[in-house]
Amino acid sequence: MLKIFYGEWGTGKLQRLPYLGYHLLLMVLIIAIIMGTIFTVGAAENFIGGNLAETQKMLMDKFGFVAIAGIMVLIFAAMLGQINILGKRIRDMGLPVLWSILGIIVVSMVLNIAFPPQEVALSAAAVQTADGSATAVAVSKTTASTIVQIFDMLIFLCLLFIPSNAFGSKNS
Repeated sequence: MLKIFYGEWGTGKLQRLPYLGYHLLLMVLIIAIIMGTIFTVGAAENFIGGNLAETQKMLMDKFGFVAIAGIMVLIFAAMLGQINILGKRIRDMGLPVLWSILGIIVVSMVLNIAFPPQEVALSAAAVQTADGSATAVAVSKTTASTIVQIFDMLIFLCLLFIPSNAFGSKNS
């Protein structure tokens, strides 16, 4: 599996179904790491006594640099694996890998500049209860532009549905 994600940089090819499987496997691994981190912080909070702010401060004091460095290494490893399987799939389709990936990145950057992410804010009114307490909820979430999401989906669908050697020489 490591050979698929991190090996054969200049020569490897990956057909449609294996590409989908390895892409989904990488996404599941990333989600599992995120959920494991959340579970670890929650378990530490419960173990320390239930104060989330105190737990986060303690974890940051003791493991801050190591945790940030570890997360950066995991993100970089996931990016390398994703770029490698993307390159193998593009090579299998018969396109030039470097120019295709650079083209995808440039178009994505232009779309992100032209259609920036949108911030969605939700607010709820304060509610007065019988004991005199009040509650107010305000949530702000940043979402990617619909145009950028459509572009990303089109790239993914092209990688899945364009057959092997569709753009390459017909003799091989």
